[in-house]
Amino acid sequence: MPDDVKPRRYRSTLRADQAQETRRRIRAAADTLFLEQGYRDVSMDDIAGAAGVARQTVFSAFGSKAGVLKEVLDVRLAGDDAPLSIAERPAARRLLASTDASDAIRRQAKIIVDAGSRVAPLWPAVQQAAATDAEIAELLRFYDEGRHEGIGIIVDLVANLGALRRGRSRAKAKDAVFLLTNPAVIHNAKQLGWSPTEIERWYTDCLSALLLD
Repeated sequence: MPDDVKPRRYRSTLRADQAQETRRRIRAAADTLFLEQGYRDVSMDDIAGAAGVARQTVFSAFGSKAGVLKEVLDVRLAGDDAPLSIAERPAARRLLASTDASDAIRRQAKIIVDAGSRVAPLWPAVQQAAATDAEIAELLRFYDEGRHEGIGIIVDLVANLGALRRGRSRAKAKDAVFLLTNPAVIHNAKQLGWSPTEIERWYTDCLSALLLD
């Protein structure tokens, strides 16, 4: 019996690896097409052709064009497709372990700029799609909710360290940070020619002014 099990496990692992590689190829092809042509002008046939797979393969893997875009955005936000949430990644863990409010804000600014810089090139296509596609509009609403909750961690951290600016509630502080971290801000800064270092310094200054005395 053990001799029978091993080949099956090997074949199963091989199929999973092949499926993952196909998924990555589709995602990379879609990412390039969305950047070059926008979202509306790219079809599932276009994605399949660029990835070198059948149209049905794209549907089987992602369900819809919106599903493809969601994964493209997820990977750009995280930086890779490892099965880890943003909070589980090393930069976020170092942020959460910080015991100094100013240090925490600097770390948060870097995380914002790193993720935002990856998302910014695609953001115009996403906003364009959301204006006419209800599924993409719902996807953006979902991301905004997640960003409001996720970015609020820096407010709670600063408050728990006893450093939150006097007279500023956590709720209002979270709202302010949420408004500040819209991906369009980094896109616009890059359009103005700002470097990542300049944007990061600006976020550090803004977050410090919002959250610290």
